[in-house]
Amino acid sequence: GNEFCERLSYYGLATNLVVYFQQFAGTTASGAVAEVGLWSGSCYVTPLIGAWLADSYFGRYKTIFGFTLIYFVGMVALTLHPLLLAPKEGELPSQEANWLLYGSLYTIALGTGGIKPNVSAFGADQFDVSHPRDRAEKNSFFNWFYFAINLGSLLASVVVVYIQENVSWSVGFAIPAAALGMATISFWAGHSRYKHTEPKVSPLARLVKVMWTALTTARPSGDRRQLTDWLDRATLQGKFTSLQVSEVRAVLRVMPVFFTSVIYWTVYQQMSSVFVEQGMQMDRTIFQGYQIPAASLSTFDTLAIIVLVPIFDRAIYPFLAGRGLKMSMLQRMGWGLLVAALAMISAAVLETYRLQVAHAGSLIPDTSPPAAALSVWWQTPQYILIGASEVLASIAQLEFFYSEAPAVMRSCAMALQLLSSAAGMYLSSGIVWLLDRFTEQDPWIRDDLNEGHLDRYFYLLAALTLWNLLCHVIVSACYVPASRPEPSLPRVTSATQLPMQPAPRPAATRAIPIDFSRPFGEEAG
Repeated sequence: GNEFCERLSYYGLATNLVVYFQQFAGTTASGAVAEVGLWSGSCYVTPLIGAWLADSYFGRYKTIFGFTLIYFVGMVALTLHPLLLAPKEGELPSQEANWLLYGSLYTIALGTGGIKPNVSAFGADQFDVSHPRDRAEKNSFFNWFYFAINLGSLLASVVVVYIQENVSWSVGFAIPAAALGMATISFWAGHSRYKHTEPKVSPLARLVKVMWTALTTARPSGDRRQLTDWLDRATLQGKFTSLQVSEVRAVLRVMPVFFTSVIYWTVYQQMSSVFVEQGMQMDRTIFQGYQIPAASLSTFDTLAIIVLVPIFDRAIYPFLAGRGLKMSMLQRMGWGLLVAALAMISAAVLETYRLQVAHAGSLIPDTSPPAAALSVWWQTPQYILIGASEVLASIAQLEFFYSEAPAVMRSCAMALQLLSSAAGMYLSSGIVWLLDRFTEQDPWIRDDLNEGHLDRYFYLLAALTLWNLLCHVIVSACYVPASRPEPSLPRVTSATQLPMQPAPRPAATRAIPIDFSRPFGEEAG
């Protein structure tokens, strides 16, 4: 229930946030894209804080409960923003209104950071896998857990988004806020029934300490010990063992792949920002008197993942493997980058045609800014291609970072995957900021897209992705996989989150829980 309401709140806000920024924060179209990227990136950084606090100080229950309260406060404050401080038409928002808006948004970003990395692991803590009944119930728990995630995501993108645009933004925010409030009460009511685990030393914290010690420790004069590299300086004072240092080294060796994975998430971020702005200036009429919200088209991304995951898992991959063409994790990441580039090209081609329709004067009356008389359903291919790229690239990234790290350091390796998502979203904002300055005389992203060159922006992202693909190919050719048995991996039946339950193959993810429960330096059993 807690995770369902958190996902309902998150996607009910994130899916349509670019529209809200333009209507209530007085931002330009490009400014709204940049703001959404910054906020989304922050939502992928704060889980590192939540995981560290849960593992090192408070335990999972207290962390989840405390951060859910923070989340709830942010949602209530956001609900009040359009109700109390929304600017009148033609007016700029007041300073107080912006303080409330940005304060509530980043309070929510902090709140989600305590829930994402802990809630699935906390649920798993309630079962004793040494007992067959508990083991079966644990599998059932994960099935229902990810069903709730998908349900929350779909309800947000279809029902909540519709209410926001056609009934009231306050009501559209109040519904997930109320659901989150009830989930908080329910979660607290069961505290005496839960199994609680004691906090332990976080592997992420130890990784930072090893690196800091290595950087700040000078080799004593006359010391003739053979050092493999700079990290071995962490062993000179006896603070860390060679095993602990080698575990850190194993995590850092995947950094080249980390850097080539960032651009993918820059492309992914367009789905909740520029795609929505493009759809807003297309014909969204389904039948007379009803328009589909542009943000609801993201449902096709979720549906594509749900359909394609079993097809790839049960048909395509086994077919290729049976003919000696088994795809490695790095190869799947490369193909995912190619499909992501195709998604950008698809969006660019559509935008070029949309501009031709608009410039020819084929516009829908009484729309502001003027919408081209071109059906919004033409956006479907670009959403499906993003979903297909997730099945390839996102899954492969998760599997790669998980399997290439030692068992005791896998949570740190997964943290790198989480950081690549955040970096990609921040990079999206940075690209838009730079474009605003370099194209100031003829902006690519205008408030009225009919006067801009959004197609050039999509082509730029496609070119960056293809360049990144070339870098990825070079890195892949030089990379030597870790020589350890391939670990069993979590199977995900959701498009939105990775479980910590071991199973043959993972599936797609949007919010990635990180389990920091194993102490640093402890050998896997």
